[in-house]
Amino acid sequence: MGFHTIIKTAFEITLMGAFILSLGYFTITAFALALSRLRKKPEVISDESLYPAVTVQIPTYNELAALNCAARCLDFDYPAEKLQIMIGDDSNQPVISAKIDAFAAANPRIEISRRGENIGFKPGNLNVMLPKSTGDYLLVLDSDFLPKKDFLKRLVVPVIKDPTLAGAQAAWRIINVHDNHSTLMGTGIVNIIHSVILPFLKATTNNCVFCGSGELVKKSYLEEAGGWTAGALTEDVDYSLRMITAGRRIAYVSDLRVRCEVPYTPGDLFRQQMRWAYGVMRAFMAHGKKLFLSRTIQKRTKFAALLFGSGYLMVSLLLLTTIFGLLNLVSGMLGFDPAAAQTSSYTISHIVYDTVVNLLLTCGMLVSALAAGFVGGFGMRSLGRLIVSSLTIGVICMFFVGRGLITAWLGLPMKWFMLKKAGNEPAASE
Repeated sequence: MGFHTIIKTAFEITLMGAFILSLGYFTITAFALALSRLRKKPEVISDESLYPAVTVQIPTYNELAALNCAARCLDFDYPAEKLQIMIGDDSNQPVISAKIDAFAAANPRIEISRRGENIGFKPGNLNVMLPKSTGDYLLVLDSDFLPKKDFLKRLVVPVIKDPTLAGAQAAWRIINVHDNHSTLMGTGIVNIIHSVILPFLKATTNNCVFCGSGELVKKSYLEEAGGWTAGALTEDVDYSLRMITAGRRIAYVSDLRVRCEVPYTPGDLFRQQMRWAYGVMRAFMAHGKKLFLSRTIQKRTKFAALLFGSGYLMVSLLLLTTIFGLLNLVSGMLGFDPAAAQTSSYTISHIVYDTVVNLLLTCGMLVSALAAGFVGGFGMRSLGRLIVSSLTIGVICMFFVGRGLITAWLGLPMKWFMLKKAGNEPAASE
């Protein structure tokens, strides 16, 4: 078997895998679109005596955007005696910490947690805040998140109705979607998760996963589990798999959206997606075997976990299809396998035709992103731009995701990348 034949076979196998998974995305996207037409009136419990005590945790590292988030939390329409607001300041820039202290001095309800170093990244920070937290539940918010006044009282509804829940996750709404092609691409990725995958999981498996921010976590369960996994780059997915394996359920509040940002530059988007891929892979490597081999966990629960991670399987297949496709084309054109080359046509028209057909066969995630955009409300004007972004920035992003997956699989370390946030700019200029 010649080199060209081997490459061609590998290309056809990965293409078929990507096509099958793409069909799956078509299916869940159609299901999610149908669900979006059945929106219910937001549910609120009026009896405030039922509201649980909540500690808001805002972990931050040299980010003044945290003050914007904290200011929103001060305005929560929630009983003040049941609400603790804490900023976990890991900053190593004295000027940043000084401004955080000044904000706390002007707002006595704000508490500051410091540890003097950034060991363990975000989950390390959260673990230090854990014993200082007085709430029965922890609302974790990244610094760029801007919740509305009624956010918390709507997020606690599921845990009031079912105290056995491990917590509840709110949906995200991106506020900088139209800034450039990078933010549009980043929004497309987030929208697939929050407008397609998680609503589908909620409807079919009655389960969800935490997403790192906008999440309400039951404190006692977290303490029983030994806290967050220090150093985990996606502590949310890691903890979700631990809870699912323990038989706990997480609610998804699909009609409650909290505003936030996505990366502003291609470089930041690539680094973010590489970190997410690394963290998710490490989480599945650590907990996947126990989860999927368990005889006590329901099949639909296992399916929920598998579907959430399927995006990285899809990217891996698309990446391999792209690589093998290019090698197949080059080896055929260069005549590495003369017999195959004699029976093949490599005219420009055939190459363009084959490329278009292959894209149509594997565009399930792109269709999901487009459909999710309409559900999320970013409108018709971004349709063409999102397609362009996906076929340019998105293609490059696949290679960074692949790097993250391989790095995790090899057990190599990866650092936490700090990203530019618009919320830091006005505060820094004051």
